[in-house]
Amino acid sequence: MKIVSLKAIPITHVHGGQRPAEHLFELPVSFLFLRVETDAGVVGHGEVCDSYGCNFPLTVQAIIEEALAPLLVGEDPQLIDRLVAKMRGWTRRRLGDQGIIIQAISGVEVALWDLLGKALGKSVTQLLGGSRDQVPVYASGTLLEEGPPDWHREFFEPCLSQGVRAVKVRMGLDFKRDLETLHGLRDLLGDDIQVMVDGSENYTLPTAVEIARAMQDCGVLFFEEPIPQCNREGIARLVRSSPVPIAYGEHLFSLHDFQDCLIHRRADIVQPDAVICGGIAEGRRVAALAETFGVPVVPHAAAGPVALAANLHFAASAPNAQVLEYAFTLDRLWKEMLPEPILSPGALQDGCLPVPAGPGLGLEMDEGVWSQYPYQAPRQVITMPSWSLGHL
Repeated sequence: MKIVSLKAIPITHVHGGQRPAEHLFELPVSFLFLRVETDAGVVGHGEVCDSYGCNFPLTVQAIIEEALAPLLVGEDPQLIDRLVAKMRGWTRRRLGDQGIIIQAISGVEVALWDLLGKALGKSVTQLLGGSRDQVPVYASGTLLEEGPPDWHREFFEPCLSQGVRAVKVRMGLDFKRDLETLHGLRDLLGDDIQVMVDGSENYTLPTAVEIARAMQDCGVLFFEEPIPQCNREGIARLVRSSPVPIAYGEHLFSLHDFQDCLIHRRADIVQPDAVICGGIAEGRRVAALAETFGVPVVPHAAAGPVALAANLHFAASAPNAQVLEYAFTLDRLWKEMLPEPILSPGALQDGCLPVPAGPGLGLEMDEGVWSQYPYQAPRQVITMPSWSLGHL
């Protein structure tokens, strides 16, 4: 069996309805899906994420089709480790070993695992020796500035009603107002529901410390990415001084990035994502490394159905992956691409999402949906929400 083609397909999913988008999760979201085909007719699907969907898919598409596809066509797709080493070895001195190239390789690696599972009639979890058939999830929410506490409580109801016992909210530049909303939401949720807060790299070190101290009495499980990833010394100082655990990882690439983070104690919790960090196998290596440091693993996931399924199989095969992010607002695309709503909130069981049991990633996808949503260039920065415009 040989690879005959590798293609990247960018789309922009537009929320239904006639009224303008009022909330962050209603804005158009771009995605990038991959299709690896063999001479035996077996097809594997992958996906690339750059944090939330894929904001610049044409850029990643060019890298995949120009730099990576020629390295793979004619190769045996079953030799996944060898092919990943080939892609990384060939591009390291030309395109680097972090950022967009690793995201691109991640998507290809996921497609190869999907293809291998389909060829062998086994799920990716089975191929990796995983033992879990479901994974606990937390509901990933929106900006606190978008509504009062009761609005956010209602927003999470589709997941809370299915037994989910942890939620994440996002803070913007008006953090003092957001803290008031957070305290109100904490009271409404009750002690049985855990709360996480995403800082989206919005803050300077002093502001992040101020916020962490102000949210201490909310019982926040972790404060995610409060200051920019590039400020490594600042992150280390924040971890030492924050009364709330600090989480980083969705913008770390490959085992070496995580090793550097853990050695220098720049996270209390790490958040690898299989379609960002280097692939499913690389995510497992990160989880094993984190275990040696005694650092919890809470995988990131915020993209299309392929990315979610890849992270489900990763988490199911990594014993120390505690809970998986569940960006349930993106179900608007998941349910269109999948004939069966196996990833939708209705599939949750006692706060856990079942791992697709079919061959490969376990998804039967409708590729025809891709042509219904042609790619649209992102809007200019001037039209972006206020929280994207700077740091405090």
